[in-house]
Amino acid sequence: MHKTLRRVASVFVLILLTVFPFNPAAARPFAVNYSLKGIVQVVENVPCLYTADGRVFRLLLDMKEAVKYNGKAVNIEGKVAQSDDIENVKVKKIRIVEEEDLQEPEVAHEAYQRPAKLLSEAEGKATVANVRWDIHQDAQSEEPKAVHTWQDVTIDTRKVVKACLMVKPFAPKFLAAHTLLGFSFEKGGVVTKDGRESDNIFLTIEAYKKLGQTYGLLKTMKKNFDIVWILTTLGNYADLNVNYNKDTDKEIFIYPINLTPEQTRALLAEMIKQSCVNRKGEYYHTIRNNCTNNLMILLNHVLPENKKIKLWKIPSMIYNPKATMPVSVVKMLKKKDLIGEASFIITKDNFITDLKQAK
Repeated sequence: MHKTLRRVASVFVLILLTVFPFNPAAARPFAVNYSLKGIVQVVENVPCLYTADGRVFRLLLDMKEAVKYNGKAVNIEGKVAQSDDIENVKVKKIRIVEEEDLQEPEVAHEAYQRPAKLLSEAEGKATVANVRWDIHQDAQSEEPKAVHTWQDVTIDTRKVVKACLMVKPFAPKFLAAHTLLGFSFEKGGVVTKDGRESDNIFLTIEAYKKLGQTYGLLKTMKKNFDIVWILTTLGNYADLNVNYNKDTDKEIFIYPINLTPEQTRALLAEMIKQSCVNRKGEYYHTIRNNCTNNLMILLNHVLPENKKIKLWKIPSMIYNPKATMPVSVVKMLKKKDLIGEASFIITKDNFITDLKQAK
């Protein structure tokens, strides 16, 4: 019986491949929504989009269709595979626009959000602009209101000690949380331009809120928010969320990640690289492009095959909850022995700003 079913299935697959020839691009899952403007140029039979800020994307678009737009200014709605693979855009919609519309005006975002930018990189050190550093009370406000400063920071990947996952639950706590990836360092590992130091650096991936926008889990299921990768310190993030934000959930859990020193250095280098990617036009999504699944994508860069995290249940249709839902992700990482129990829980009464205090 089973052999008969296998033969029928094989014949069915053969018929499908004959009628619908295999296309690797079409078969690949595409998770992340993008909106881009630029000039289409067909280069050696490859349609490309050149944006005003200097980026180049390969367009996965029928060649006959691409030729219609060759040399023209266009607006494209499409998808890329995932956050670390954005060069190929599967085009969903394309329309011609005026060339003067290619230069898009800057949009004001919330003051606590800025994308990291790579300034230089050499000999294991990366200097990054827009790292969120100090935090203090706004003197003009009677209510708790945080004001942040931003620094150019040099990160020495050779001085990294440990990676950790940080989780901050929020309502509904059985479902929702914000997750961050962090690293602890030896002295001299994280230094500002004016010589100030931190023993840690953290990545927080967030919905990039324009002024006046309000966050909501359902709102991020649609193309309402851009995405931003922010580098900050434990002191800044913990202070903001424990002492300033009005959220009633104040606990922050720290889980050391069980990696080798080589894996930890490689993960830090990949985090810096991906944090500094220009993501203009990329949309945040509650499930497929969020604070958690992007950390799993980063982890997959350094994990052996037997521990890699499966991102899709059904490619392009159902994303794996164990790779994107924070509560499920923590359970999955424990099962894979990538984390254990939380080494520290930050609260208002148990407040720390240095990772060395979390041992």
